[in-house]
Amino acid sequence: MRRMLLSVFLAAALLTGCGGRETPASPDEAPEAALTEQDVINMYTAASAVYDWFDLTTLPLDMEDARTEGGLTYYRVDAEDLSLPVSAVAEPTDSTLSWTPEPVTIASLADLRAAAETYFSPEMADSLFALSPDHYKDFDGVLYATDGGRGSNVYLLDKTAAAEQADEDHWTVTVTFYADSWAFEKPSTTVGYSQAVLDLEHTADGWKFTSFAPSDGLDLEAETVFQFTYDPYALLEEESGMDTWSDLKLACWLLHADGAYTDGAADYFTRRFLADPNTWFEELSVFPNSPWEHVDFVMESPATLTYAWYGQEEQDRLTEILDTYAPRNEQEQSLLDTLRSAQEGSIERATENATASFCLVTEGQFLSLGRKEGGYPWDYEGLPETPQSAGTGDNGESLFTFSFGGVDVAYLDADGTDNIYRMTTTVPGPRTLGGIQVGDSEDDVKAVYTGAVQMEAVGEDQFGADYALIHEPGGLSYCKHISFFITDGEVSAIQVEDLVDGRLLS
Repeated sequence: MRRMLLSVFLAAALLTGCGGRETPASPDEAPEAALTEQDVINMYTAASAVYDWFDLTTLPLDMEDARTEGGLTYYRVDAEDLSLPVSAVAEPTDSTLSWTPEPVTIASLADLRAAAETYFSPEMADSLFALSPDHYKDFDGVLYATDGGRGSNVYLLDKTAAAEQADEDHWTVTVTFYADSWAFEKPSTTVGYSQAVLDLEHTADGWKFTSFAPSDGLDLEAETVFQFTYDPYALLEEESGMDTWSDLKLACWLLHADGAYTDGAADYFTRRFLADPNTWFEELSVFPNSPWEHVDFVMESPATLTYAWYGQEEQDRLTEILDTYAPRNEQEQSLLDTLRSAQEGSIERATENATASFCLVTEGQFLSLGRKEGGYPWDYEGLPETPQSAGTGDNGESLFTFSFGGVDVAYLDADGTDNIYRMTTTVPGPRTLGGIQVGDSEDDVKAVYTGAVQMEAVGEDQFGADYALIHEPGGLSYCKHISFFITDGEVSAIQVEDLVDGRLLS
């Protein structure tokens, strides 16, 4: 059965307001086999508030009505028509009767016992009263309680609950407790999660929880809770063992890592995804709907980093995974959707970056290949007032040229869209993004453009060069290249060009 995840905030356990229906039912009155996933979550939320009266806090008190016994001061419980919380109120339909709790009045130990047994089996109710036998006491048939609570777990950031039906008489509620102490422990943190599986069973007395956990039941000893310190001395020690970390531990490290603390873990994290996506999806399935601040960055990082750091082989592998992976649950589907969306944005950004490298810098401006918005002169300053017509292209597009800052530029206008496809300079001054200009040596070019390939001089007139060094990285640069024309060992001309439908080196 599909699972349903709903945030159940800690504060909700103490909030009032069941709302939504004029004649709310109790768990004992819920129709046979009529519980829905939302009903179970609502029952868990209300039961948590009752559980907390014994384990975490206490019922509302009238502090002006006190009794003393055995060295303890008790105050009268002031709990008339106390509304218990629910996670959500479903719209009533013709086919389902959603359960919500009735307001309760608790004026005696018997009332408190009845409230507990509304949600819990008798054995569970006994264990609640045994948690603190002196917490509640009747005086002359009226309920009093000691003031104070134990204090909630400061490492708990938030929690979620998921309900699943095991059979017609048994539901389970999996509560995920998220740890994060960064806000008060930085540069150290305790981060991760633990889970508790609770049982809701249909008994002769109705639906009852037969196992439960405190509202702040985070297990700090769980294998999925980690302690990190982000400082230069600890980083050396942490990085030495990162190759042995689980995908989950790497993900938790990345939640608060930045700068130098990010690179090593992010590299391992991304390569783990590319090598073994099944394990990655399984271990990261706790991340969707989690409350961590930077959870989206972590879930997206295999896609964003593959295009930012790695080559065509890794990019092809990422695409293969995203096209073929079969999610095993809703959480994995959410992860897959996040990665696919991140891939689209990463390709767009990487393409923009690749295109941006094909430019000539002159007069303090970056003349780059590609599409231009807004009509000539676009966003540039100082360009000629009117470009020169250069005829018509093979597909009927209008061709234009202009010169600026020692650079001759050619562009086309196809159906109102301008696109610069060639820029040429034969004079010192205009530079590539790598800093090369006319007059630099062949060795200067090879030092910056280490993959440049020597070939016979190309171009309409070859500029009288001996040969050309061609920088054509391919990939997201598509059909763009930079030709450095070499004459007597020096750059005599530079041409930046987009062939659109082909490459010089392929």
